[in-house]
Amino acid sequence: MLYIMEKTTWDHIHNTFDDLSDEQFKRFTDKLVDSRMQPRTRRNAVEGKDRSDVARHIIDNYTETSAIDVTVLILKAIGCSNAAQELEGLGKAGTPSSANISASGTSTTANISASACSGAAFIDAKWSDLVQRTTGLEAILDILLMRGILTDEEYSNIMAEHTQQKMMRALIIGPMRAAGDGGKNALYEILMKQKPYMMKDLGAQ
Repeated sequence: MLYIMEKTTWDHIHNTFDDLSDEQFKRFTDKLVDSRMQPRTRRNAVEGKDRSDVARHIIDNYTETSAIDVTVLILKAIGCSNAAQELEGLGKAGTPSSANISASGTSTTANISASACSGAAFIDAKWSDLVQRTTGLEAILDILLMRGILTDEEYSNIMAEHTQQKMMRALIIGPMRAAGDGGKNALYEILMKQKPYMMKDLGAQ
């Protein structure tokens, strides 16, 4: 019987790097080092390393959950939009849908169906719960910054808050409210990828 191994996150990122020219790959590693995404990538972690090593570093440093998102953001930042779009499609195809992720518990508040409620409306309805329960804000802020949804000043101001709750509150009632539905929908999408169990527990589908 023939067994076909599914491609891993490392395979997808490594294959994307193989399609880049040496110049593009150098620009990618330079941009990765210069980015403000946490945890920071030090130059000695990628300088002189081959495509395989850099792909492994991204997964180890940013976690397998966020590795493709980070790679896509850097590719877009250096103008490799086609490679970014292709990798983004592979990442979505390889990520379990929210319908396949079991909730970690039963929400004490009414469920909000995604089919009847946009991501923006979910953020508006559940913002207090999100403030209390969301952790790991640094990675979420990094993605919002790289997508251009947060400015450098907004990013710095939120990062200066002393607790995760204060950071999330400042994010939602400040930049997200100012960005309107587009910003809130982006935050919803990021939370669904970064915090699927929490989001399901709050009623997202």
